[in-house]
Amino acid sequence: MKLVSTYKRRVKTSRHFVFENIMDLDHVCVVHLKWFRNLRVITRKSDYVEYRLTSYFYGFKQEILARGAPIDANRYWYEFISPLAQFRVEGQLEGPDGDLIQAETITCRFPWVLAPAFWVLGPLFSRQKKDILLADTRLLERVYSLSQAGFKRLPDRLSTRRIVVYGGSGFFGRLVVEDLLNTSDANIVIAGRHPKPISFQPHEQRVQYQISDINDYASALSTIEGADIVVCCIGPYQRLTLNLLRACIEKKVHYVDVADDNSFVKQARALAPEIEQAGIIAFIGCSVVPGLSSLLTGYCQEAVSVIEHVKISISPGTKHPRGRGSFACLLSTLGERFLVPRDGSPRLVKGWSEPEKVDFPIPLKDRWVYSVVDIPDYDLQPLYFGTRTVEFKIGSESRLLNHGLTLIRWLKEWLPNRRFGSLIPFFRGTIYVASFFGTSQGGLRVEVIGPKQNGARAVALSVFTDQKGERIPAILPSIAAQMILNREWQKPGVVYLPHWLSRERLNEELQQRGIQFASKDSPRAEWVLCA
Repeated sequence: MKLVSTYKRRVKTSRHFVFENIMDLDHVCVVHLKWFRNLRVITRKSDYVEYRLTSYFYGFKQEILARGAPIDANRYWYEFISPLAQFRVEGQLEGPDGDLIQAETITCRFPWVLAPAFWVLGPLFSRQKKDILLADTRLLERVYSLSQAGFKRLPDRLSTRRIVVYGGSGFFGRLVVEDLLNTSDANIVIAGRHPKPISFQPHEQRVQYQISDINDYASALSTIEGADIVVCCIGPYQRLTLNLLRACIEKKVHYVDVADDNSFVKQARALAPEIEQAGIIAFIGCSVVPGLSSLLTGYCQEAVSVIEHVKISISPGTKHPRGRGSFACLLSTLGERFLVPRDGSPRLVKGWSEPEKVDFPIPLKDRWVYSVVDIPDYDLQPLYFGTRTVEFKIGSESRLLNHGLTLIRWLKEWLPNRRFGSLIPFFRGTIYVASFFGTSQGGLRVEVIGPKQNGARAVALSVFTDQKGERIPAILPSIAAQMILNREWQKPGVVYLPHWLSRERLNEELQQRGIQFASKDSPRAEWVLCA
């Protein structure tokens, strides 16, 4: 069935501002906050817009698909499509600019079984429409009167600095967005298949949401159009497409990712000739590993010129559980065998094996860590530093959780044909319960050991914090993006991870975020905070 209604009003504005208002999405959830929130762009062109938003019709919440476009100099259309009904508006403008007659015909289509409900709700629909028209009229007339008085908006410098963060509503992506908002003046577009609304007070006006799937190359191209930088925080990186990096190469947009998967980093680095030819900067693996671990190893090289052995250890807190992707990645590696460099030769190691107690700075102190996941450092450390042995281990602050993962590893070995994906909800639930008793401490520890013939000197560096340790992976991508924006790094190509950031600059950036940096010059020495 369908219902048709017509609204006509006199508006003191111009045709230009009417069409600008229809095509401008930024005002929808500001001027009409009472009715609409959580706008996510699908397509934004000069002659067509399409987006999703959340409608609040007198407390009734539903997801809406909206779209609209001009027809000619005097006509336009837009429509709202919900699970229950479709509202199409066809508009007509008559008269001279400054004294326009705006007529809108609204056609509502819905299943006939809902006819009684729509008849009852008719007055509420009319009231909503009048409220929207009144707000739009006030806005249009205000803008027109200011333009007639000679008022011109100053160019907004911030609007020209745009960073697209794919996965920006995920666990780590949100932290990257927060850091960028707090330490830069860029506008942020959070992109993804299902971007979730997040409160970024007091920076809400600098954040937009766009629906985009990187598996759809055309969607990626459209989303990054006109951006300064793209940051990829979509995980896990195992089997992730390179579409986003290829799109950045085609559109000549700088690229940053937080990849920690060896296979993905290899494939991305293989595009180095195309990246350099496009004249863009690509920070690949700009997170804890291999980004921060490579930097710390490079700093240690000042004391140990010949690096024989590198031990990388991570210990996160349990207070803020990670996302589903992180658990899926971790569980997939338990009991799996992967090759690691040991004494210059590849050696098979089981995921979540070789438990070891390592010392972190206070308050983390001693933590148990386990060999796990095939990280890029196994290939990059020998490439960068000639390292013969690379160890990477991770462990929770909770011994109980560590033992639980060991148990799952044993089960996977005894029952090799079983699928353990169903354990993810159970494991996340366990972590959630543990979060009530855990801390948000977190730290990275890198120990570098020289050759035995030179006395096997060992030095170590650690980045750590006693609260909100989950922020550590978000620091480097944020710094990298800012250095690109501020032209502090201009050399095109894949960035050489060990030497792009000085030790002094890193320490300064860490201190600004309340994160500490410590060193020790021998295994038995005490940790000393870096000044």
